[in-house]
Amino acid sequence: MIQNFFKVAFRNMRKYKGYTFINIVGLAVGLACVFLIYLFVQDELSYDKFYPKYKDIYRVATKVKMGERKMDGNTICAPFSPNAVADFPEVKYAVRIHFWNNVLFKYEDKQFVEDKFLRTDSTFFEVFSRPFVFGDSRTALKEKNNIVLTQSTSQKYFGDANPVGKILKMSEDKLFTISGVVEDVPENSHFHYDLVGLLNLSAEEEDAWFSDYMQAYFLLKPGTNYKDLEAKFRDFTIRHMGPKLIEVLGIDIVAWEKNGNEFKYYLEPLESIYLKTTTEGQIEPVSDIKYIYIFSAIAFFILLLACVNFLNLTTARSYTRAREVGVRKVFGSNRNMLMIQFYAETFLMTLLAAVISFFLIELTLPYFNEITRKNLMSPLLWQGEYLLFMGGVIAFVVLFAGSYTAISLSGFKVMSVLKGEVQKGRLGKRIRAGLVIFQFVVAIGILISAFIIKEQVNFMQEKKLGFDKERVLVVDRAYSLEDEQRISIKEKLKEYSGIEDVSFSGMVPGRGTNGWSMYREGANNEDMINFRLMHVDENFIDLLGLKIIDGRKFDKNRVSDSSVFIANEAAIAALGYTDNPVGRNIYKPDFNQNGRKAIEIIGVIEDFHFESMRDKILPMLLVSDPKLFKRYMLVKLQPDNVMDGVKMVKKYWSKMTDGEPFEYFFLDSDFNSLFKGEERVANILSSFTILAFFIALLGLLGLVSFEMQQRVKEIGIRKVLGSSEFGLMMILSRSLCLNVIIANIVAWPLTYFVMQHWLSNFVYRINFPWYYFILALLMSLILAVLTVSGHSLKVARANPIESLKYE
Repeated sequence: MIQNFFKVAFRNMRKYKGYTFINIVGLAVGLACVFLIYLFVQDELSYDKFYPKYKDIYRVATKVKMGERKMDGNTICAPFSPNAVADFPEVKYAVRIHFWNNVLFKYEDKQFVEDKFLRTDSTFFEVFSRPFVFGDSRTALKEKNNIVLTQSTSQKYFGDANPVGKILKMSEDKLFTISGVVEDVPENSHFHYDLVGLLNLSAEEEDAWFSDYMQAYFLLKPGTNYKDLEAKFRDFTIRHMGPKLIEVLGIDIVAWEKNGNEFKYYLEPLESIYLKTTTEGQIEPVSDIKYIYIFSAIAFFILLLACVNFLNLTTARSYTRAREVGVRKVFGSNRNMLMIQFYAETFLMTLLAAVISFFLIELTLPYFNEITRKNLMSPLLWQGEYLLFMGGVIAFVVLFAGSYTAISLSGFKVMSVLKGEVQKGRLGKRIRAGLVIFQFVVAIGILISAFIIKEQVNFMQEKKLGFDKERVLVVDRAYSLEDEQRISIKEKLKEYSGIEDVSFSGMVPGRGTNGWSMYREGANNEDMINFRLMHVDENFIDLLGLKIIDGRKFDKNRVSDSSVFIANEAAIAALGYTDNPVGRNIYKPDFNQNGRKAIEIIGVIEDFHFESMRDKILPMLLVSDPKLFKRYMLVKLQPDNVMDGVKMVKKYWSKMTDGEPFEYFFLDSDFNSLFKGEERVANILSSFTILAFFIALLGLLGLVSFEMQQRVKEIGIRKVLGSSEFGLMMILSRSLCLNVIIANIVAWPLTYFVMQHWLSNFVYRINFPWYYFILALLMSLILAVLTVSGHSLKVARANPIESLKYE
């Protein structure tokens, strides 16, 4: 019996080849989209879940409010963790982590610049446990100068040999003994490391409650409710930090909070950090849970488009199968048997579509990995949970797309079939038109969203940032140069015609800043202002084209310029120094003298973007103290001599550093990397826009083709009565164009609401581009008409004698 159902189903598929092709191809594309996005979503949701104890690991975070400035951070002070372990029995282990980037390590004649040197506590591998290839996790970080390498890092230095006991040199007086080799951290982790060493903090650092530069993670005892632990943090803060705050700054923390300020610790579950964190200054870029919702919704709607194609063509063909149903009932088939028959047909087509979707996934996965910046592999689809998901999707398609056929057609009455009443249809043209409108609403919504997101990304990349990022070569690890070497390399490079200027700085736009909390004139102890700080030299302002709007630049010949500030407009506004700010002071807390140190403002620069345009430009101060850390060397290159300029910089760098690795990047591409998340969304949406229109137009072609077959006599009569081919094409396309226009009108307000919400995440954003509504209307109309114009022209040109002779 079952075999017969599938045999009949296969015969019907061969009989209606065109409609079978459209249904299977549409379903295959829809299923491929769903399975690809499922791979993506599962990868995003899997972050940090490979750690055996991930459910009990939490990161400590802080919420701070000082005046109008709100900060949500994930860095804390050094003494927080050890005191938390002592005070809270719920905390089994607490580990602090701090990364050193661009550190030069040497072993014999090999030297590499390492970007992921993790400094941590001795219990790190008790919390973030990983399999050890060599060594023992319990003793790997026991000694002060022990260091653990990842497997790939060990192979880079030592090949496949066991390196335990060998010495790595970081500098002439900084030697590390290799105590273990651990397996590499998987890609789906919110932080990665290549080397792990111990934090060696001084007694002063271990008691520095107001210096937050490291992350802290707690491993709680099983069964602990982390919200109950959070509730204890306020008393902990008052008990430990309160006396220090009074001692150093003369501030009572309770009185400070009564003035509207806030400072509190809270915990972030490890498994939610990658997708749900709201903190600033992540160790590595993170994602956002809303993109999971967006992509999941896109996958669902694209699958719906394919199902609607199936449903539309089925309803259009319903009366052609009326005779088949009638004959089957005459020969004894009951309704249940007919329903099974129609479900079998739907299942067979869906199964074939699923098989084809695997080939589509293999073809498109490299491109999908490129635009999503993932490394997904198709064999993942054969794992148990994926196969279960596929089975659920196939069952959904069969039930959704096949239920109308199974329920409606199996209910035809024999007498109704013989009288020809079934030809009136069950759903009718209006319902089919509604389904076509739904398809185009989805496709148009995705199209407009892709346009808007792409324009916002372009806006962020091309907007005037307040500084010149073009042709700026940034050399990392400039601290390798001595003071005399910096002066020398500046002079030598500026002699070369391909180089305009050279500068040294501790930070560059897009790569973070330091922070200082200071006072305006006459401020109370509780009224501190948080400023961002950049360590620069006297050439920095000219090299980046920053605009001085009041006062002057730094002067290397003035010794006093090592202890003055140049402020941006946001800093002047925060200070309230709107009248004659130059010459006025900002007051820095003096922790040693229990007082305040006055620092003069010598200039004001126009605001420039030194962070992502999601955020408002913050108060910024430039300081030019030669003693302060300078990590980067910035070189402004001539436009017609960029590569020669790079070679010249490399030549002098190698000469002055005795051949140390030359690590560099260009400021424009590095700054644009801040928008990678939005760019990824734009690329994915663009791809799925094409697929959504492909499925919608494919179904439209099949539906229009079928309906035109039913209007052959009407066309013949119209031609006999004198209608032109163009007039006939207009008649055949009129209802289609009306449906597309209605779809646009429905899609516009829905898309506007969604995209306005998305744009609200950016402080600096485009004005809503209304013209994309008109563009989407024109594109959808043109694509729809072009899709059916060939068939319309064929019908319009048909000889009316052929369509009327049997009458």
